[in-house]
Amino acid sequence: MFDDDWVNSVKGAENSWVSAVLEDIHGPGGVYLKCIQRWFAELPGSNKQKNHLKASLKSINNPDHLGAVNELSWWRFLISRGFELEPVPTGKMKTPDFKLKVDKSCVFFEVTTLNPAMNPNCSEINCSQKNGLKRIVAKAYKEKAEQFEYGLRKQCPSVLVLFNYDEWSGLGTSLHTLMDSITLFSTPLPELSAIIYVERFVIGGKPHFKKDTIMIVDNPNARFSLVSDIKLRLVGGGDNEKLIDCENAASLVWNSEAYSDE
Repeated sequence: MFDDDWVNSVKGAENSWVSAVLEDIHGPGGVYLKCIQRWFAELPGSNKQKNHLKASLKSINNPDHLGAVNELSWWRFLISRGFELEPVPTGKMKTPDFKLKVDKSCVFFEVTTLNPAMNPNCSEINCSQKNGLKRIVAKAYKEKAEQFEYGLRKQCPSVLVLFNYDEWSGLGTSLHTLMDSITLFSTPLPELSAIIYVERFVIGGKPHFKKDTIMIVDNPNARFSLVSDIKLRLVGGGDNEKLIDCENAASLVWNSEAYSDE
């Protein structure tokens, strides 16, 4: 995926995530690329089914790349906790990203990203740092409605997984006050069972989740509830389990010749 042809094609990209990666391609930058490439190879599905995700991962556009990495990271995160998670095939109608098999039931996850606000003084929801909570509600009620309806038709819980990159530092604190679900779910939305708020960051080229900031906000109006066992497995475990670790750091030095674009 990230072979020499790709590296040469993205050199000189400005204001892009690739700049930091290429600056240290034989260190953390290479670790990052190898991690993403490995996860993508392990993700179930045919090449055709994964083409869109692959294109987004390779994109120099920050929102496209972030969204794709977040989707892939959520899959890897749940797999690391022993869940059986598989992508949902796309169709004529919009579908959620993943299906989680739980005994004889299932849970559908739709992964989305709250990108950095464009202007702190802007009054529009999509670009204002001061409208973080409204942007979340807009994601749930407007942008992802069809994905949640898919889960309702299948009679399974649907969950919105929200990765936050909003620059308003008060967002996390504000979300903690919403555990009673009153603000986010002031209007009935039976299709959506819960919102899971997560933060992902990269250390030494390896993506991590912050365990203490994972928040699950239940919808009291949901037709199907998210079972407690799933919640416990998401946030439980020892200190080491709060991190998504690629593998052995010593084996993650980048070598493009060792990889082919399958």
